[in-house]
Amino acid sequence: MLFFGASHRVLKPKPETPPSHPVHEWFKTHRFLFLLFTLMLLFVLHPLTQAWVQFSVIMDIFISAVLLSAIYAVGESKRTLIIGLFTALPAFLSHWINWFLKIPLFHWVDVTAAAIFTAFATFTIVGNLFKHKKVTSDLILGAVCGYFLIGLMWAFVYAVIELIQPGSFTLGHSDELNMEGLIYFSFVTLCTVGYGDITPLTEQARALAILEAVMGQMYLAVNIAALVAIRISQNASRRSE
Repeated sequence: MLFFGASHRVLKPKPETPPSHPVHEWFKTHRFLFLLFTLMLLFVLHPLTQAWVQFSVIMDIFISAVLLSAIYAVGESKRTLIIGLFTALPAFLSHWINWFLKIPLFHWVDVTAAAIFTAFATFTIVGNLFKHKKVTSDLILGAVCGYFLIGLMWAFVYAVIELIQPGSFTLGHSDELNMEGLIYFSFVTLCTVGYGDITPLTEQARALAILEAVMGQMYLAVNIAALVAIRISQNASRRSE
C-alpha cells in the first residue's frame, strides 16, 4: 500500500560529542585566573622590579599582558571575543608602534582604544556575574578582576582627558604626569582614599573623578549583594534536593 506524500526516513543517531580534554576544561573554567595573575604582575611585581630595573618598558609589557589576558577572559562567546579583539588589538599595536616611533597619533589611538576595551571588559565581566547561578572560585576572581579593570579604565579615560586638555591634573611636585601616575590617581579615587598628591584641576576632570568614586562604591555594593544572593539560592537548591 502506497501513501502519497509520506517519506520514509531512517533516523541516524547523532554522533556523540567527544569529551573535552582535562587541560582544555581547566583553562575554560579558570578564565579569570590568568587575568588576575597579569594584574598582580602590574601592581605588585612592577613596583618591586622598578628598584633594580630602571626601564619604563617593564610597565608597558605588563599593561600589554593585561590587555591580552583580558581578551581571553571575556572571550567566552564568539561575539565578545570579536569585540574584544577589535578594541584591544588597536590599543596593543598602537602602543608599541608609538613606543618605537614616538608618533603622537598612535598614543591617541592607544589610550582611547584601551579605555573602550577596559570598559567593555568590565561590563562583560559584571554581566557574566549575574548570569551564573552558582558561586565558583572563578566567579569570585572575575569580580576581583572587574574592580581592577574599572581602575585601569578610568586611568585611560584620564589620559584621554589630559591629551584633549593638557594640565587637567596637577602634581604636588615637579615630575611629569605619566600613565603610571594616572593609574595611581585612578585607584586612589576608586578607593576614595584621596591623598591629594595628584588633583584634578578642570571641571571635566573633577566630574570624572566623582563618577569613578561613585562607581567604585556601587561596584562593591552590587557585586557583594549579587554574590550573596547567588550563594543563598545555591544553598536553597541544595536543601530542596
